[in-house]
Amino acid sequence: MKKIVMILLPSLLASCDPGYAIIIANRSANNIYLETDPPIESRFSMIKDSTYNSIISKKVLSSDVTNRYQLESDQKIRLFGNVGFPSQNFFPYKKIKIIKGSDTLKIDKNNLMQKISKGKKGFYYINIE
Repeated sequence: MKKIVMILLPSLLASCDPGYAIIIANRSANNIYLETDPPIESRFSMIKDSTYNSIISKKVLSSDVTNRYQLESDQKIRLFGNVGFPSQNFFPYKKIKIIKGSDTLKIDKNNLMQKISKGKKGFYYINIE
């Protein structure tokens, strides 16, 4: 029994905590625009990776106040992620607006949990249809 504990202990200590990612997915036929404060790419520490490049490729406007991203039909953008499970206690933005035509959806820490739906492998989606 002692040998089993000695073998399992290092693997338990080296394992990663489960994490999640929240993704905005444009499921509509039209373009949508996403405005964030601060910019999405500032939430990612690994500069120049594929996630970062995907975010930058969607950026269409940047100012001191607003950062705007365009998502075409069937495009997705990773908003943020963290260790554990999503909660309103960790919301790294001052504001988020999703603009589709003349409609605007505002997301903040108070309504985040009502806007997301669980996907596979720790991914949560805000689907815009």
